[in-house]
Amino acid sequence: MSGGFGSKYLDGGSNLLKSSADLGWTSVLTAEMYRHVTLECSDFLQPVTEVVVNIAGTAYFRRRAAGTEQRFVSHTGSASICPQGVAVRYLHLNSGPVDLLHIYMPQDLFGTLRQREESTMNPSFEYIGGLHDPLIQGIGFAVAEELARRDSQEATSRLMLDSLAVGLAARLLQRYRIDDRKNFTESYFDANSGRGLDRARLKRVLEYIQHNLDRDISLDDLANAACLSVFHFSRSFKVATGASPIRYISDLRIKRAQSLLIDKDVSISEIAMQSGFTSAANLARSFRKTVGVSPSEYRLQRTCR
Repeated sequence: MSGGFGSKYLDGGSNLLKSSADLGWTSVLTAEMYRHVTLECSDFLQPVTEVVVNIAGTAYFRRRAAGTEQRFVSHTGSASICPQGVAVRYLHLNSGPVDLLHIYMPQDLFGTLRQREESTMNPSFEYIGGLHDPLIQGIGFAVAEELARRDSQEATSRLMLDSLAVGLAARLLQRYRIDDRKNFTESYFDANSGRGLDRARLKRVLEYIQHNLDRDISLDDLANAACLSVFHFSRSFKVATGASPIRYISDLRIKRAQSLLIDKDVSISEIAMQSGFTSAANLARSFRKTVGVSPSEYRLQRTCR
């Protein structure tokens, strides 16, 4: 395995444990899990916004960008943010081992951020470490869990990963952005105003969902159908429909499964595939959670009437 945006960690002496690149993720985010014992990184310009979540272990950090040196202890669950455009002078870690999840956020995910008209990149978020943010922690653990599926036959849902990415982007925008509103386009405030999607965009998106319900739909696919950024689309879709994209699509898939279960000649595995679930087990979990009974029990109830 070779590091992507985290190649500086390999150069600094850390070990890459897992990478989303090796799992074929097509989500808007990418992630890597590194085991750090000691780390010595010299100056670098951060290419993308990076969120680091401690999955296991404890380590001591010293790092510095434009301000004073930051010193903090990283415990399980704590997080750090290194925004795109930050010129880091040095990054030192010692007293490991510690397993850190590194999540890389593409700039176009935010969609609402506009690059300043200067010759170099400028950060839009705080450069901050040693955070204790329950939401970032929860998202980080969820991404790490999906990353751990490398030996599993169960595919990771693009839509679920994209939803985690949007949730993380929303948290950064809500709590850690630099408060300089001239750096945000009008689309961000339109999304907050409650206008939602216009009828033409919503129609295109709903038609795309219906035609591709049996496929692995991503937020990027839906945003492209609406001709919006992923972040703007996700917020606007919920205003327009009352549900998040992942909840809306999940409900449609359950409804399709319910209609197919009436036919006793169609196997539950086939129904799972036609409904967009990666396996019969995934269908069973989602079905029981939504309907209250298993697909087999539902079929028996319907066919005995």
